[in-house]
Amino acid sequence: MGHRLPLRTLTLAAAPFGVGFVALLSLEAFGGVMLQRGLYVPVILGLAALTSLASLTLPRLGARSGSLRRAVLLAATAAMAVTGAAITIPTAVMILPPPELRILSILFVFGAGLGVILELAVAGVLSSDLRRLQRAVRLIAGGDFSARAELDRADEVGEAARIIDHMAHRLDEVDHERTEAHASRQAFLTAVGHDLRTPLAALRAAVEALEDGLAPEPPRFYAAMRHDVDALTALVDDLFLLARLEGGRLTFARVRVDLAELADEAVEALSPVARQRNVRVRLVTTGHVSTVGGPAELSRTVRNLLDNAIRHSPPATEVLVEVTESDGSMVRVIDQGPGFPDTGQDRLFDGFVRLSEAGGRTTGGAGLGLAIAKRLVEAHSGLIWIEPGPGGRVGFRIPAQAAVDMLPS
Repeated sequence: MGHRLPLRTLTLAAAPFGVGFVALLSLEAFGGVMLQRGLYVPVILGLAALTSLASLTLPRLGARSGSLRRAVLLAATAAMAVTGAAITIPTAVMILPPPELRILSILFVFGAGLGVILELAVAGVLSSDLRRLQRAVRLIAGGDFSARAELDRADEVGEAARIIDHMAHRLDEVDHERTEAHASRQAFLTAVGHDLRTPLAALRAAVEALEDGLAPEPPRFYAAMRHDVDALTALVDDLFLLARLEGGRLTFARVRVDLAELADEAVEALSPVARQRNVRVRLVTTGHVSTVGGPAELSRTVRNLLDNAIRHSPPATEVLVEVTESDGSMVRVIDQGPGFPDTGQDRLFDGFVRLSEAGGRTTGGAGLGLAIAKRLVEAHSGLIWIEPGPGGRVGFRIPAQAAVDMLPS
């Protein structure tokens, strides 16, 4: 099957003949010219044929010229040549004597020179802007996402430059996020490795002591081994839960629950840990604070925040748990520890930051508690945040409308 010309190209090639016929009819109707006499018809239709041929060949020549400036100059020169020919040839053949024709030719050359100068000015700016755009695209393709074209134009070239600049900005953001995520993931794996290695080393030492008969009190060794196994189980469970939350695979029953009651149960469950650290836990509620969600998931959220506060509280201090109704159901946990850093607080919820890197919270864990709490709150269409102020202050809210939306129909 042969190559077929596009409809637009065929239309442009036929257009000069249409213009020529209109010119002939206008000459006869308004110019008082008898088309049967003279050379009007062959001259005008001949010029139309030349223009049609030029419309087919010039686009290809311009595309292969290797320079936009040369392409524009070629098109402008051809346009001026056709215009000049359309004026001078008919007048030379049919109207003007040689002296007037020379004057007309000189004036046409003068006008063509002015047109070339104007074309060079316009094409020069356009060519320069396109080179800037080309340079920016090459840098972006080479991995330099900070490159920008920054063209101040309101035409299609300017629009293309703005689209490319926006694309480069997004690529730069994604690249930065990927770099941060990789660094955070490496830190997370290091932290998890540390948390796994410590109880495993203790277990190995206890097993070797029991095997060699060097354990003076085997029951005490068994109790320590049980503690290490529980720590490993809790860490693995946290990792599994976080993976399910990250993948959106966690499902739970949504029923009406009393957050105040869940908070009271969390305080009771963690009281032994608080007493061991000489930390007092105080619960303040406004009575029943009802919301809709998963009882186990909301309880886990409150316990994670409370456990985090107890572990970072100095001895002989107090942890305050507030449960109130404020545009829904809200829980705040406040301790008197070193608090959270002013910068990078969002990273504390991403699951890949050890709290020892948080600039004040000194612990060796993998920092999964806050990450799990955040994703559990988000699964309830809620918000979780870190507040400024003395000590550590973390709160979350389940909006009233979100609670209504979660009610089973």
